[in-house]
Amino acid sequence: MRRHRRGIVAERGISVGADLASLADKPRMRVRFVSRVGPDRVRLVLTPETVHPDELSTAPDLDLVVVLSEQEFGFDLLQEWKRSDSSIAIVIPPDSRIVRLRSIDDLQPLTLRRADG
Repeated sequence: MRRHRRGIVAERGISVGADLASLADKPRMRVRFVSRVGPDRVRLVLTPETVHPDELSTAPDLDLVVVLSEQEFGFDLLQEWKRSDSSIAIVIPPDSRIVRLRSIDDLQPLTLRRADG
């Protein structure tokens, strides 16, 4: 956050509004894999979206372990995004364990906390 004379100005990647403003700048991913790996731990693998269907992506998959239980809304939402092959924008603020995901189609947000380093 930074102050601007009389108020506070949000910077990109800090608030939900900033996330919406920067969707065009963010990498587009698709949910490739969602699986429970322990109590309140879920492994989530996101794969980069390719621009052309016949093009192979050279960017690596993003493999995360997040704090989430199967009973939470987020688990069902990740499964739905996987089934529907939804395009997802991702924001990972620097020096944070937070991962923000947002569906490009319906703008549904999901904020997760990484359990891994």
